[in-house]
Amino acid sequence: MTKPIRSVLHACSAVMVGFSFGLSAWAEMPEFVNATDQASLMDLRGEWGFATETYRSGLCQMSGSLTVFASRPNATDASCSLTAIEVCGNERSVVEQSCQISVDDEGALIESKIEQFIERKPNSLGYLPDNFTLTSVNSSEMAGALQSAVSAQVIFRRVEGAIS
Repeated sequence: MTKPIRSVLHACSAVMVGFSFGLSAWAEMPEFVNATDQASLMDLRGEWGFATETYRSGLCQMSGSLTVFASRPNATDASCSLTAIEVCGNERSVVEQSCQISVDDEGALIESKIEQFIERKPNSLGYLPDNFTLTSVNSSEMAGALQSAVSAQVIFRRVEGAIS
């Protein structure tokens, strides 16, 4: 394993450990954010960690990292990169994806494109890009749903000390 891949896996493992408490905080999250609380695209740039609730009858969970890059002034979208780790039982996939994040009055949308598989589950058939619809968005936390081959609730949290 090369050093850059090892550091990506190490960073994503740290994110996964950070979310190991589960998503019990989900029940406490507001379903929608007031327009005055809605984050701008500039508020979202930087490093994020994320984790989904379990899916496929509790067998699988996804976690990982998201980096939102600086955008043009008054832009409604920005480039981003996403590393997703999907663990199902004793198997896992690690997938690097490029993405675009767009923000409007209703929340944010992350649309991804698979760039490469760092690890692939042996039984993985047709892994789809990991897209997210986020309905609760502020500069420290975003919540919504994973929209891919499966759907699951997700929380993104700002990686401590990583605000750009």
